[in-house]
Formats: sequence, C-alpha cells, structure tokens
Amino acid sequence: MNTEQLVLAFLSSSVLGGLIGAFITGRFNLRVKDREYENEYYKLVLAKRIAAYESVQTLVTGMKTAVVGDDRQPYHLLLSHEDGPLDAYKLLHEISSHALWLSDDLFLQTRDLCRLLYGATGHENGAVAFAKKHYEKLANFREEIERLHIRDMHSLHEVRKFLKTKKVTSGFSNVQLVG
Repeated sequence: MNTEQLVLAFLSSSVLGGLIGAFITGRFNLRVKDREYENEYYKLVLAKRIAAYESVQTLVTGMKTAVVGDDRQPYHLLLSHEDGPLDAYKLLHEISSHALWLSDDLFLQTRDLCRLLYGATGHENGAVAFAKKHYEKLANFREEIERLHIRDMHSLHEVRKFLKTKKVTSGFSNVQLVG
C-alpha cells in the first residue's frame, strides 16, 4: 500500500467516523430535547392539577365544619347563612372550571354535590333549613370527595397515567331539584 492510499484510507475512516459520531450525537440531542419538552409539559399539567385539587380541598374544609342550630340540628358551616349556597356554588364553579385536571370520578362527585345544592336556593325555609334536612347526604358527599381527593394525591405525580385515563363524555344531564 502506498502512502497515497494510506492517507486516503485514513481520511475516509476519519470522515466516516466523524459522520457516524455526528449522527449519534444529533440523535441523542434530539432525544434529550424531546424529553425536556415532555417534562416541561408534565410540569405544567401537574401545576394545573395541584391548583384544581386545592379548590377541592377548600370545598372539603368548608364542609368539614358543622354547627348546631337552636333546634339542636347540625348543619354544615358552608351553608350556615342565606348566601351559603352562593358561596358553595362559587367553590363548585371553580372546581368545575378545573374539571379537566381532576380524576373523572372526583369531578362526578363534585358535580352531583352541585346538583344536590341546586335545591338549597329555592328551599321554602331557606338554605339553613335545607342544610339541616340534608346534613347526612352532604356529609356523605364530603366524605366521598375527601376519600377520592386523598386517593388522587397518591398518584398525582403520575401524569402520563392520568392523561391516559381521562374519558371524553358530554357530561350533560338534566338537573333534578332536591327539596
């Protein structure tokens, strides 16, 4: 092999090695960028979910405290005044606006609670009488919402799994007033 062929062989192997190295480095950098993008997206989803669950926690806290009326019947502090249903609706509206970020079953529980509370504004004896009459139902809703909230907190960080479990439904149904 003459010197010219040796130099040509050396240069071609260097060029080929450089091309292979550049290709591998480029692929690696693309993967890293894709992973960074995915991680940033998951951070955004997680932040949205945390905000949604903070709204649920506010609702649970408002329903956890009970007071007793002059007639010795308990009712929830959240409904302890005539504007109580409005305060509850505001909380439930905030939760509803975050529905995408909640687990489906937790959202359905809050929606069903909202349906029950529709009857509080039109109750013949006022919101407090409604709250007393439905004390146990409201307490059961609170317990179930809190149970689902705690369950979801255990897997909040599993964003990919959460996104795969979201169902697309219309969510529309007629509201039945409870008196």
